[in-house]
Amino acid sequence: MPEFVVSSVKYVPKNLELCTLIGSVPVQIYSRALAEPLDIVELSASDALSQLDAKHITGRKATSEEYERLMSNALKALPETRPVQKFGIKPLDEAFSAMGPKLGQVAERIVRKFVSGAPIIFRFHNDGDGASGAVAIYKALDKLGKEIRLSSHNCIWTMNKGVAYTMQSLSYDQLRLSQFHSVEKPLLCIIDFGTLDESIPVIKKASEYMDIVWLDHHPTYDGFDYGEALYVNPWLEGYGSDVSAGAMACAVASKIANAKVKDLAKASLLSDHSSYAKEEPETLKLAVILDAITTDSSSRSSNVNPKSIIASIEDESVSRSIFSEAKSQMDEAIITGMQHLKVHRHAGFVIAVLDYSRVSDSAYNFVRHGRFTSIFSDSVEEKFGPSVTIVHNRGLASIRASKILSKRLSLLSIIEKMKGDTDYILNGGGHNEAASVKLEDEYLTEEFLKLLEKEICINLGD
Repeated sequence: MPEFVVSSVKYVPKNLELCTLIGSVPVQIYSRALAEPLDIVELSASDALSQLDAKHITGRKATSEEYERLMSNALKALPETRPVQKFGIKPLDEAFSAMGPKLGQVAERIVRKFVSGAPIIFRFHNDGDGASGAVAIYKALDKLGKEIRLSSHNCIWTMNKGVAYTMQSLSYDQLRLSQFHSVEKPLLCIIDFGTLDESIPVIKKASEYMDIVWLDHHPTYDGFDYGEALYVNPWLEGYGSDVSAGAMACAVASKIANAKVKDLAKASLLSDHSSYAKEEPETLKLAVILDAITTDSSSRSSNVNPKSIIASIEDESVSRSIFSEAKSQMDEAIITGMQHLKVHRHAGFVIAVLDYSRVSDSAYNFVRHGRFTSIFSDSVEEKFGPSVTIVHNRGLASIRASKILSKRLSLLSIIEKMKGDTDYILNGGGHNEAASVKLEDEYLTEEFLKLLEKEICINLGD
């Protein structure tokens, strides 16, 4: 009778285990027999269709060498590795060609954990860029799972509502890992966030419990230390933030399985205002829907995950309703914002400041501070020309700079300098075109705005 090794056990309701077995082929089977990782079990073809019982457990344990041999053979038997999909956008395709080896390493690590049944926690940023990447990888693993008859029950999807991986995030992830017991370490996959000082000590702590793959496109800083994580960032490969994190995740997905992810990659570029983006009607609609779903206030208490996102996108009436309502709400909010905008004119540029409380986003499901600022800044630039737009609310300031100003301005350098010159900036980061700052107290906003405007004028030579 064929022998298999238990590689992972997930504890599920009704005193059952979902066991992943590695043998001539990977197998997932429910059990009441309290199997443990590295148990050797004997399983016939007919048994594999039912339930693992005590009679199947031999009482012998596999060595790590035996497990590795079986795992290696299982991976070799998978469908041939795919090349990174061409997205039809020349600079993006060139970037992914150069980054191909690292993207391939990410795909290989995800596939190995998936086949072994080790838990994989996917954390993606709550915007269209992060969501597009999560949906792409979900689709790829779903396709691969169907090809090799494995489910994705050991994948955990979490929308990250901040820009850091925090101790609270780690504690929550550890709690969810408690239902698993696997030969291989769990995997944490971070998409489109986390390149901040605040994340670093937590990432190092998480490395004690999990392997980590990390796809981000925010600029790194001197001394940035990602520890043992497999960290992929276009800034480290000679490119920049125009290569979106969602598009990188789409490239990884195309390596995992030949899933259709081209529109998702294009939507991620639109969502993140990449200079590589093309405003094609269908992908523009997809970008709006992804942004809307991930900022929907009515969904914030629920788990927004790739499966629910796909269901909304594929339901024509639902997607039409979301798109129409999201666009209408954003258009209305922008009109209101322009009515209350304060414009400070300088030589060759303007600084536009808006108190976000004037917009009152509590009246909208699909309008939130950061996303609003990105779209609002386009309207500001269209009316006033080169500009720096600052939208502040309750101690949080979102800043957007016109492309033509961003290199000279260097927002991230300004924020770092201001952090050193003051004692009330809790954190700040992002891109040189789009950044945010959190203040210790909202009553310091006016002082912060005056200092920020002074630094902007110095950097732009006014």
